[in-house]
Amino acid sequence: MQEKEKTQYKKVRKEDMDISGVPMGVKVVSNQIEPAIRLWKMKVKNSGKIDELKERREYVKPSVEKRKNKERAERTEWVRRQREN
Repeated sequence: MQEKEKTQYKKVRKEDMDISGVPMGVKVVSNQIEPAIRLWKMKVKNSGKIDELKERREYVKPSVEKRKNKERAERTEWVRRQREN
């Protein structure tokens, strides 16, 4: 039986994969796609694009949005007061 030789790749740094001037761009270096995908996912998550898409999935009336914000504020105020006591 012949064993396959594993090619040893050097560790790819984030700076090597980053494309300057392109906020969501990632370059694949020496055929290592896994670290490039990991970096791209992190960039997309940190940019907030996914959250924005989820929010825009359906239209929310301004009155409903105000009501939710008010309920959220009341809840956080209640929690803050509970921690003070």
